Amino acid sequence: MAIYDRELGFQSILNAALGDYHAKGFKLLEPDDHTLVLYFQDDKVAVFGCQSALIPAVHNACREHLESLSAS
Repeated sequence: MAIYDRELGFQSILNAALGDYHAKGFKLLEPDDHTLVLYFQDDKVAVFGCQSALIPAVHNACREHLESLSAS
């Protein structure tokens, strides 16, 4: 279950939304009020608008990125 961390603020919610992918090196950042950017380590993986930033879509992008890395 996700727990809100007062020190991290909104970032704690973004980290929790990643689930297990956060521990695998993914991070979500909010550069502005309308966009979320998914990174794997320091590489930009995907950009989501506020309408498309659903947890299943984010998890799918993480999974696809890991699959692409293992295929190369």
